[in-house]
Amino acid sequence: MLWTLRSPKIWALPCRPPQRSFSFTLGRRLPRVLAEGAPKPPVFREEVAKARELPSFTDAVRNVPVRNQILFFIAGSVGAFALGAHLTNYELFKWWGYIVSTPQAGLRSSQPPTSDELARAKYWAFGRKLQNGLASLRAALEPLPETMKAMVVWSYVQVFQPILNASEGKRMCWAIGAVNCAVFLAWRVPRWNAFLMRSFTHNPLSGRSYTLLTSAFSHENFFHLAFNCMALASFGAAAAQQLTIRMRKVEQERGSLAEPSSKWHLLALFISGGIFAGLVSHVAYARWIYPRTISRLKAATPSPSTLRSGASATAGSAESAGASAAAKSAVATASKTASEGQYSLGSSGAIYAMFAITAFGFPDAEVTFVIPPWIPIPIHTAFSALLAFDFVGVLMGWRFFDHFAHLGGAAFGAFWYVYGAKIWYTLRDWDLPAAYHYHGKARLEKKKEPSP
Repeated sequence: MLWTLRSPKIWALPCRPPQRSFSFTLGRRLPRVLAEGAPKPPVFREEVAKARELPSFTDAVRNVPVRNQILFFIAGSVGAFALGAHLTNYELFKWWGYIVSTPQAGLRSSQPPTSDELARAKYWAFGRKLQNGLASLRAALEPLPETMKAMVVWSYVQVFQPILNASEGKRMCWAIGAVNCAVFLAWRVPRWNAFLMRSFTHNPLSGRSYTLLTSAFSHENFFHLAFNCMALASFGAAAAQQLTIRMRKVEQERGSLAEPSSKWHLLALFISGGIFAGLVSHVAYARWIYPRTISRLKAATPSPSTLRSGASATAGSAESAGASAAAKSAVATASKTASEGQYSLGSSGAIYAMFAITAFGFPDAEVTFVIPPWIPIPIHTAFSALLAFDFVGVLMGWRFFDHFAHLGGAAFGAFWYVYGAKIWYTLRDWDLPAAYHYHGKARLEKKKEPSP
C-alpha cells in the first residue's frame, strides 16, 4: 500500500509534536538567567509577620471637618459687617453732601446732620424721584384714553406709595425676600437642580464652606419660602428699628456718629446670623449626629460569628425573619445617612437672630400666627415656646426642621443685641477716615466754595 512507502525521515519534520518526559529538567539551550531570576515562593511565616492589624470600622470612617467652616464664618462675618459699616459711612457723606447742595430740602447745612435729618433727606429725595417718574409716565400716556390713563396712574401709586412709606429696614427685608424668590424660581428649572443641590444647600459631608451662606437664600418648598418671607418682613423691620435704638444709646456714650439708615447693618446681621446658624448645625452634625449614626451602623451590622452561626442554623421562624428585616432596615438607614449626610437650606437661622433681637428689644410686643387661630401672644412667650420646641427636637433627634440652626441663630441674635451696637460703632469709627477720603472729601468741599 502507498502509506508503507513513506520514509521514516518524514517524522523528523517540525510538524511532529516533541516528546517530553513528565519531569522537567533544565536543558543546555535554556539560559540559566531565568532560573536564577525566578521569584522565590512566599513563606507563610514571613507573610504573617508582614501583615498589619486592620483598622476598626470606626477608625476607618472619615471625620467630618469643621475648621474650614469656622474660618469661613469668621471671615464672612467680619467682611459682612466691615462692608456694611463702609457702605453706611458712604451714605453718610453722600446725603450730607446732598443736604449741603440742596437747600430746597428744608434742612440745615451749617453743621453736621443728625440721623433724623439724613433720614428725612433720603425720604425727600426718594419722593421727588417717584414724583418725577409719575410725571414722565403721565406724559407717555397722553395719547391713551382717560380711563386707561387713570388705571395706570392708580396702579403706579398703589405699588410705589407703600414702598415710599416703608422704612429702610423693611425695604431691605423685601430685597432679601426677592432674592429668596429668585432662587426658589431657579429650583423650578429641572436642569438647574443638580447645581442648586450642590451650591445652594449645605451638606456637612461635602466639605464646602461657601454653602453656609448660599443656603440661607435657598428655599425649595413654597410654604417654607412664604413663611420665612413673612417672618422676615415682620421681625426684620422690628430688628432694624431696634438696631437704630441701640446705636443711639451708644452714641450718647461715645459721641455722635449719624447714620442715614440701618439697612446695611441689618443685611450684615442677616448674613452673619445665617452663616453662624449653619455653622452650629454643621458642628452638631460633625461632632454629635454623625458619630452616633456611625455607632448605630456599627451596632446594627452583624459580626462574622453571627453570620456563620446564622448560616449554619436552619431557616428561622417569623420572629427571626422580622428581626433580620429590622436589622437590615436599620443598617440601610444608617448607611444612607452616613454616606449622604443631611442637606439644610433656608433663612430660618437668620430670622431667629432677628426674632431674638425683637423679643429682647420689645418685650411688651405681641405676635400673631399666620395660621388660625389668630390669637395675640406675648412675644417673649412665643419666643420661649419656639426655643423649647427646638430643644426638644434636638434631644429627640427630629429631622423635619434644622433645630440646631434655629438655636444657633437665636444665640447669635442674643449676642448681637448685647454687644452688636458697640461693635458696629467701632467698625464705623475705624472706617470713617477712609470713607471720608474716598467719598466725603469731594462732596463736602463744595460747602467751602463761595457762591457766585
